[in-house]
Amino acid sequence: MPRKAKGPRLYLKKFKTGRQALWIIRDRGKDTSTGCSESDVEGAEKALARYLTEKYEPPRQGGTLRAVLIPDVINLYLSEHAADTSDGGEWLSFMAEPILDWWGSKTLANVNKSSCKSYVTWRTKQDVSDQTARHELKTLRAAINHYHASEHGPLTAVPVVSLPAKGEGRGPDYWLTRKQVADRIRAARRRHRCRHITRLLLIGIYTGTRPGATRVLQWRPSTTGGWFDLDSETLHRRAIGKKKSKKLAPPARIHARLLPHLKRWRAADLAQGIPYVIHYYGKQIKRVDKAWSSVAIEAGHEGDDGPHICRHTAATWQMQAGTDIYEAAGYLGMSPETLWDTYGHHSPAFQETASRAGGKRVSQKRTRNA
Repeated sequence: MPRKAKGPRLYLKKFKTGRQALWIIRDRGKDTSTGCSESDVEGAEKALARYLTEKYEPPRQGGTLRAVLIPDVINLYLSEHAADTSDGGEWLSFMAEPILDWWGSKTLANVNKSSCKSYVTWRTKQDVSDQTARHELKTLRAAINHYHASEHGPLTAVPVVSLPAKGEGRGPDYWLTRKQVADRIRAARRRHRCRHITRLLLIGIYTGTRPGATRVLQWRPSTTGGWFDLDSETLHRRAIGKKKSKKLAPPARIHARLLPHLKRWRAADLAQGIPYVIHYYGKQIKRVDKAWSSVAIEAGHEGDDGPHICRHTAATWQMQAGTDIYEAAGYLGMSPETLWDTYGHHSPAFQETASRAGGKRVSQKRTRNA
């Protein structure tokens, strides 16, 4: 039985002559150099994303499922939708890479319940959780729907992408205490390569902004990310001209405890011509997972959480402070229902009346008819 063709993927090529190892893109036996060294993983991933975009040219007409290649569908989704995401499509490219690796050059006719289940099995054997595989399959589903609604569609039928059951998540008590935050800030400052985590932490816990949007924040108005307006003390989470999405990203008043830090950081950055709020020695940060885990472990914590815990922390602290539910929801960029259902038990007002109700009978006065 012939081996299943793999999609384009990164491969670290080592040389016997003592030359520095380089990342290459291996695609059906053909190697294309990325020009990136072994340590430049982010650069190699960007090169792969460019390769995927340039290689596949979607057909200009819709057709049967057997006529539409999955790489065409993924490429169209990345090229037309990625620019509208907060990180410029980097996360979507990361999610799409294993999809292309698994299905290779197969068509939409191969997408069914059985193949999706096999995909999840394949991913979990790579020490990836079924929830990560779920997110990757959701990317495939979104790409198919995008293709169907685009000028390249409509498809004669829309295949169903079967997802594994949604996990229960971390629970409502997934947040950091003030001491834990302080421990991580001290740990980040001790490690020169992780000092940018200090800013990510402070902005996250005091604004509740999602990590993807936080990483692209700038000091001046921008069309590629949000920015801080320190004169009006306002955080603009959306880039200029960016449309609203289901992920609420309203402007917010800058927290009083965060403002002094921002003023100090902006003065230092603009003096060096650095436009980004979160940066690594002047360069924009794309991924922080390794640095984040290093700081957590250095602080004596498990190191199994991610930057999104800052948003949970911000919501928890707002509830603990007794902030009005509607004001807190607007500040954090989430619906009042979600905020109360998930974090309401941290509020001093949570079931206050019910918890004080006693067993005393309420007397009823009889009224006489006139």
